[in-house]
Amino acid sequence: MSQQNSPTSASGSGSGPIPRNTLLGLPEELQALIVDIIDKGGDTNVDTLCRLTLTCTHMHRIARSYVFRAKDFRVFRRAVESAYVPMMRLCEQHGAAPVEITWPVRPSWREYRPIDALLLNLDERPDSRRSEHLQNRIRVSVYEALKWLLEKGADAEANLVSESFNGFRYERLDMGLGHMPTRLLKQLQINIGRPGVEMYLNMIELLSSHGFPNPTRSNALDSVLATDVVPFYHAASDWADTHPYPFVDGAITETYFTESPIDLALKSHIPPRLLELILKEYASRGVSLLTVYDECPEGLKKTCKGKRPGRDDDWVGVSSIGTLIGTLHADLHSTSATRWKASYHGEVADIFRQKLDIMVEYEMVDVVEEALLKSILGALYIITAQISATRRGRPAQFKRSWVTLCEAVRPYCTNEYDLLYDINGTIIRNGPGRVHEFAIDTKWNPWYMWFVWSDACRRLKLTKQKISETDFSENRRFFWQKCHGYEIEFILGYFDRDKVQPWYDVDVDEWCRQMLEAFTEDGVRTDLQDDVRSWCESMQEEYDEESIYLEWWKQLTRTL
Repeated sequence: MSQQNSPTSASGSGSGPIPRNTLLGLPEELQALIVDIIDKGGDTNVDTLCRLTLTCTHMHRIARSYVFRAKDFRVFRRAVESAYVPMMRLCEQHGAAPVEITWPVRPSWREYRPIDALLLNLDERPDSRRSEHLQNRIRVSVYEALKWLLEKGADAEANLVSESFNGFRYERLDMGLGHMPTRLLKQLQINIGRPGVEMYLNMIELLSSHGFPNPTRSNALDSVLATDVVPFYHAASDWADTHPYPFVDGAITETYFTESPIDLALKSHIPPRLLELILKEYASRGVSLLTVYDECPEGLKKTCKGKRPGRDDDWVGVSSIGTLIGTLHADLHSTSATRWKASYHGEVADIFRQKLDIMVEYEMVDVVEEALLKSILGALYIITAQISATRRGRPAQFKRSWVTLCEAVRPYCTNEYDLLYDINGTIIRNGPGRVHEFAIDTKWNPWYMWFVWSDACRRLKLTKQKISETDFSENRRFFWQKCHGYEIEFILGYFDRDKVQPWYDVDVDEWCRQMLEAFTEDGVRTDLQDDVRSWCESMQEEYDEESIYLEWWKQLTRTL
């Protein structure tokens, strides 16, 4: 090979190409020294290091490892952020895959560990622009990268930095939460398709097998999720609240979004294996779900901790039967809310039966809870027979299913069973109590929920008649977006509910009749007084004095 070199290239000055022949002729020790000096020169020399790898075989071998380690292991960090396992392995071959490092990661620019950064690839929002094929590829890539990182000893314990995005000032010195990141469970709030759910459960089981169990706090699935679009984080509840209007499904499925891991596991689109895994984790810690503990069991002392030591501890778990009923009814009828549809009549019942068998096997429920849940299971099979026999569509079967499920609960609302609790008012989350139990919330009133839902459906039709279907569709966001907004405008204050019996003492039709009889004109808002007066004057010949105010309320709608 020729040894001729121009003066410019031999000098090594300027921005011209690196002189291959000059470097080739140097001893390997000097070649290594040159690379080391360039590497210590700072991040600006990464391009120079890359060019050195092209000069000769020796220089390629020497400089390549420096390239992988340059800019604080940028190649490895980018490989993790894109879930690209082949490059992660290549980095490891060159000693440039430190799984213990942290770096600021978009969108929050918080200091994330590799697994924190990796999981940001997962985005299951219903409005995501990713195709299902792309989503499946990303899920598989994340699973493979997660497996590789865990095998290399990467830390996957959720901490207060990775779990929060709102700049909360922590009062805890130990930032670890003792469980896996909640991101996986949060994105299963609604169905993402069977392959997607199965892949997420594979990741959850993988994390659990490496010593990072599921969270145990009753509100573990609260808070927000980071995304790659403005505002770069979204409330986790957004995954279960995607329709601005009508909210009519939401009147009954308003609790479909849940903060509790166990409640999440009871949704029909979640296979029984998640519930079984959670119960196995409790058993492996020596925690009984039937024992009444005076203080937090040893096995939960880390996962129970909140942001404020002692004050936010949460190890007493209660699942509201009302939440369960809402979930099962949504799984039966509200595909638009759940994104899941049974593949055959009776699938919801069959899935719930499997989960009930698991609860009994792992001693999650006592005899009273088991009897109540079996009553609900019986109601599900009655509903299956109803649907199969009559093939009724909405709203007839919608109401029938709701009533059948709630009638299964009514007998257990007596003092004999001791299941009625003001869950938020009397249950102390830091004990004493059971780690988990089922209860009927005294504030849960399914007949009231039905009253609101049916009234909203009636008023929806009336509104469209008044302003036309087209005008309504074009201005739908102007109307009530949430169930509570509807209640404020049309329900609250208009009825004296002290005059209505408890829901469990009467059937739904009788309760709704009593509710209408409890209407009071005293609840009419001040800004509507003139409207009421003029309407009543114009209609006084059609209605008697006792009913005219109720009739005004029935025809009340929001206008553009």
